[in-house]
Amino acid sequence: MLVDYHTHTSFSADSNAAMEDQCRAAIKRGVKQIAFTEHEDYNPDDPTSFYFQHEEYWKEIQRCRALFDGQLIVRAAIEISEPHRHKQKTADILAKYPWDYALGSLHWVDQKHNTYLPEFFTKFGDWRKSWRLYFDELTELASEGEFDVMSHIDYPARYGGEVYGDGYDIRDYEGQVRETLKTLIKRGKGIEINTSAWRRGLPNPNPPAIVVKWYRELGGEVLAIGTDSHAPKDTGTDFARAADIARAAGFTQIATFERRRAGFVEI
Repeated sequence: MLVDYHTHTSFSADSNAAMEDQCRAAIKRGVKQIAFTEHEDYNPDDPTSFYFQHEEYWKEIQRCRALFDGQLIVRAAIEISEPHRHKQKTADILAKYPWDYALGSLHWVDQKHNTYLPEFFTKFGDWRKSWRLYFDELTELASEGEFDVMSHIDYPARYGGEVYGDGYDIRDYEGQVRETLKTLIKRGKGIEINTSAWRRGLPNPNPPAIVVKWYRELGGEVLAIGTDSHAPKDTGTDFARAADIARAAGFTQIATFERRRAGFVEI
C-alpha cells in the first residue's frame, strides 16, 4: 500500500501548499494514507518557530477528511523539533489534541547550531566533529524525547555536501548510530525512510539503506516512509525506491498510525 507519512502544508512556515491540493496530488499518485506532519518548533532562532496554528489546522483536517472520505485516509500529525530539549511544551501539545502521529526531529545541535546550513560543518574546524556532535545529540533525542518515529536520521547530509564532498560515509559513525537505534527499539520507537534527498539529486535517502538494515538486524519493527513533501508535485513520489530498501533490509510491512498507535500495511 502506498502511504506518505511525512508531508507539509501552509500550516508549516516553509510551505505554501494548500492541504486540499496535497490531498488531490496524493490521490492522483495512488496514495492511500497521508500524514500532515507540520513543523512544531520552539527555538526562537528558527524562523519556523511558533508558526503552526493548531486550531485552524484541525479545522482543515476535518474538512479534508470529509471532502476525501473513501478516497484518502488523512492523518493528523506533527513534526516536533528537538522534543528532548522542550519536554514540557512537547507534552502539552501532544496532550492537547488527538494526534495520529508524531515525528521527532533534530534540526539544531545544542539549540545553537542549525544543521540546515552548510556552515554547520565549518563551525568546529573539522566537519567530522560536526557529524559526531550531531549523532551524539540524536542519541539524546532517542533517549529523552517524546515522539513515535525519528525523522530523517542524518538530515544534515542534505545540505553539507559542498563542505565535505564525497568524504561523508555514515558507516564511519556506525557505533553512534547503532546506539541511537538500540535506544529507539528499546522504547518502541520507529525510524523513517525520508525520500527528500533523492529529489535533491543525492544518492541516498535519509538515512541510507545500511541504517535501515542495522535497525532491522537489531530488532526494529516500526519503519515509516515519507517524502517530506512541501509541495504537491513531490507528494507520494519515490515510494517504490523506498519500499525496495525496506524489503532488502528484511521488512515486509511498513508502519501506519492512528491515535499514536502503530499499525502495519504490506509493501
